[in-house]
Amino acid sequence: MRANYSLITTLPTVFTVDGDLAGEGVALLAERLWPHVLTGPPDTLVDLARASTIDTAGLDLLVAAHTYAAHRHIPLHIVNAAPRVLRVLHAAGVSALPGRSPRAEFATTTAACTSQHTAAVMA
Repeated sequence: MRANYSLITTLPTVFTVDGDLAGEGVALLAERLWPHVLTGPPDTLVDLARASTIDTAGLDLLVAAHTYAAHRHIPLHIVNAAPRVLRVLHAAGVSALPGRSPRAEFATTTAACTSQHTAAVMA
């Protein structure tokens, strides 16, 4: 028996950053994001809606993940970036979508929520 992959649909995995992308938040995102991205997932979103600032380590993480994903043709989308964070990401050459992107609306999430698809919590 063969699986018909054209009939299988998968929702994107969303990594929601709770708080600023700095300090321990960067390490927490990195330890969850890298193992996921290295598997070559069908679609990944990094939701920055709650991140109002980003430090150099956070920028380095997103630049590295964005570069790796682009090189391997893996869809990695950074969404809901605050204007300040968006300017920093664009200056570094990372494409990101501004606040309230419709792409994130239908995705499962790894953040704490009322959804039954919650896999992990980033604090």
